[in-house]
Amino acid sequence: MKAIVIASLAWVLFPAMGAAAGRSPASQQSTQQPIPKVKVGGAVGAKANSPTPAPAAKNQSQKTSIGTGKLSVKASQASSFWTEEVDLEDDGSVESTDFLYDAGRGIVYMYREDDFICQDGQPGRAKMMEAVYTTGNKAGKPVGSGWYTVGLNEGKCGAKKAGQYGCRFDANGNPTECGAATINYATGEVDVAVVQ
Repeated sequence: MKAIVIASLAWVLFPAMGAAAGRSPASQQSTQQPIPKVKVGGAVGAKANSPTPAPAAKNQSQKTSIGTGKLSVKASQASSFWTEEVDLEDDGSVESTDFLYDAGRGIVYMYREDDFICQDGQPGRAKMMEAVYTTGNKAGKPVGSGWYTVGLNEGKCGAKKAGQYGCRFDANGNPTECGAATINYATGEVDVAVVQ
């Protein structure tokens, strides 16, 4: 009799546990957000500590904005602009990157087209804006911290609609807040709708 009861309990419990286990990955997938992973390399921190063009930099001038469309920033004043071939992600790949150093805000902006990885591991390539805080920045942020945002097409990384997605990062390049991102043209900062 005990064997029948135990067998009955096993049939009741194990299918339920299996179903629950089957739901876990699906629920994890449904909460997975379209946040691109962009590695913040040593060259980003170097620009925070020395926001100047490299000797081989091109297109040196003064500009009041950087980027295009929704991936653009308007500077607080005419600012140093230049283009460099640089590896910002420490991945061995050198990318042509536009830089704009807004000394009034204490921010170096970097605009480029580069590779990234989706949360699900799929690779992608898109235009992106990255910013890093320098000494004496008006936002009072740690030097070397900053943010990045990537323009994603609908469906890329699971994005339900085209838009900007990115993260704030600390002075060690570790993401601290990630979600849908919007560049605030008035402040030159990024607003992140944080993913819970």
